Amino acid sequence: MAYLVSVEEAEDRWIAHVPDLPGCFAWDQGRDLAIQAVPDAIDHYVAWAKGHGIRITGLSAPMQVSEVIRAWEFEDKNIVQAFFATDRPPVHSEELREYQLLLDATLRDLAVVLEGLSPEDMEHSFIGEQWPISGVVAHIARAEWWYFDRLGLAFPRGQLPEDPIEAVMTVHQHTLDSLDDLVERSGVLTVGGETWSARKVLRRTLWHRRDHHEHILKLREQFR
Repeated sequence: MAYLVSVEEAEDRWIAHVPDLPGCFAWDQGRDLAIQAVPDAIDHYVAWAKGHGIRITGLSAPMQVSEVIRAWEFEDKNIVQAFFATDRPPVHSEELREYQLLLDATLRDLAVVLEGLSPEDMEHSFIGEQWPISGVVAHIARAEWWYFDRLGLAFPRGQLPEDPIEAVMTVHQHTLDSLDDLVERSGVLTVGGETWSARKVLRRTLWHRRDHHEHILKLREQFR
């Protein structure tokens, strides 16, 4: 049986998600190139998980591209992110342990990539970048808070710490604390023109953390 790949256009690039491996994705400026990169992304993901002590079985069956969704704008030019058919099934309680392990792994990755950076490094401006590294970290926290807010599961926005690292730690703990609540959210809902589900929240959380981990790695290379 073929494994599914769901592809979306987002932020001027194409992202190919592998739903059977939460947080596994490939991206490129071209749609076909993003899809072609999926097998290597799976190998990298399996090795990454193993490095964190997480046993993931690779996918050896043929690939099947199940959906391709282009980005589109809602009111006030807000970009609506894809909702795939694979986002619709409810999250089951037996999946929570794997999600917790993956979430903890991505948090450790973030801690490692920030290790040794001085306050000046964190605030350094990069040509062509919207934020310094501190801003990228703050963005990770704000986005994850926003995902859970779509389902009515976020804490009050004013309680999000101003310090970026503290904000990420706070949101991470809230995410772990909310896993049981996600199991109870079996339906989907549309907020601001975008459709959400518990499974989409987890998919986007893991994707977003891993995507920006690679982003920060590239920014750090400019200090060499």
